Amino acid sequence: MVFWSGLHAQKPINFKEQLTFEYQEEGKKAEFSVYLDRKTSTWLFTNADSFDGTAEGLDFVVAYPNGTYLVCGTDDINHKSCQKLDSPLARKNVLKISGKPTSKRQVFGQNKYGWPTLNGVAYDLSAGRSEQKIHLATVNFNCHPLYAFNFLLDTEFHLPAINQIDYPSYSPKNQLVVQEDGVKGFKLLSISPTEYFVDLKEYKVAK
Repeated sequence: MVFWSGLHAQKPINFKEQLTFEYQEEGKKAEFSVYLDRKTSTWLFTNADSFDGTAEGLDFVVAYPNGTYLVCGTDDINHKSCQKLDSPLARKNVLKISGKPTSKRQVFGQNKYGWPTLNGVAYDLSAGRSEQKIHLATVNFNCHPLYAFNFLLDTEFHLPAINQIDYPSYSPKNQLVVQEDGVKGFKLLSISPTEYFVDLKEYKVAK
């Protein structure tokens, strides 16, 4: 993986929520987590929790609602730097869900110690020539940076799910996919409080 040196990255970020999803891996259930700063709709993907430790050289990815991604890592000589990527897909502004709601509704998440749960509405999503059965929940943050990551061209690693449909093209930014049906589907297990602190001052980022 190539990282670019240059300007120092911006101030530290404290991610206070962890979203954990369940998905199918070779017929078995597995999990991955991403982190969220709800106030700014900034996302964090870590090598250990989001990529199962398979992204060699990567420490984390910070995803911003303006379509900017900082792919940050440490090389063999302990040099910390970031590659700055841009995604027009993350900036898409879709006003309506491309599909029809059904009568099915379901609660997602685990209400442990007051953890939030979400009410998911089932949709038959029309995605190009295909149709996907999903559950969507309305939230007060931007989900598009999460969905657009797997469609970046300059990355060698991907989130283990959310890679069949480019959801920013078919659903508004305030719609969280809490379940996607199918063999490679996924669902939201929990939104739990956390304190995950990322100090970007330790890294250099390209202009």
